Amino acid sequence: MTGKPARLVATERESAPIVAPVAAYCQVMLDDIPVHADIGVLSAEIGVQQPLFVHVTLDVTPPEADELDQTFDYRGIHAATQALGQERIALIETFARRLAEHCLADRRVMVAEVRVDKPRAIPGSMARTRIRLTRSA
Repeated sequence: MTGKPARLVATERESAPIVAPVAAYCQVMLDDIPVHADIGVLSAEIGVQQPLFVHVTLDVTPPEADELDQTFDYRGIHAATQALGQERIALIETFARRLAEHCLADRRVMVAEVRVDKPRAIPGSMARTRIRLTRSA
């Protein structure tokens, strides 16, 4: 460590536009979304609200402007998660797939990865699933 402060200002050469074609994505992430859902396949689980924790990572096209409507709004992920919690779904895999499909419906999303944690599935353990869906070319 030289004791010099980090340089935050780019030089003209460093900030020049990229000439070669590149695939640029940024990630939008929302973790630990709590939701209660009627989920499970056992008779004791049916009709019982159980806690889930949902984690979403989206690869999106980078915003061209510093405006919220240029990217995927975190509130939309949260709202879709809560809406799914109102449906009767048997499998956490189905929950994860439906949420990922919902996210991919937005044209800016190229990849949707959803993980669902179900803490009460097995006493002393955390059941979880993860799905990654990629937009077809």
